[in-house]
Amino acid sequence: MVPSPSDADDSAAESAPAQRSDAELYRIVRLATEDAILGAIGTVLLSGVGVVLFLVGVSAFFGADGFGAMGLSVAIALGGLYLTAATLGVIPPARDWL
Repeated sequence: MVPSPSDADDSAAESAPAQRSDAELYRIVRLATEDAILGAIGTVLLSGVGVVLFLVGVSAFFGADGFGAMGLSVAIALGGLYLTAATLGVIPPARDWL
């Protein structure tokens, strides 16, 4: 594919980081690092909440004495399993279904 002249101009402007000042580069790297750290912490926390919900649902299922309680515990366990799988990217999140 042959790039159009406007594509060539855009790529030349994007590949010139030498035109940025040290303060701008520092701010960009700092924001990117902060975003990466917060993303990792969020993934770990959401995965932990999902695992806890799953374990609570499974333990409630074995301690349940009625069909209503069993149904609720299965729903909690499946919700925790879904939350963990969606957080880790195994299945698409619910916002992509709408």
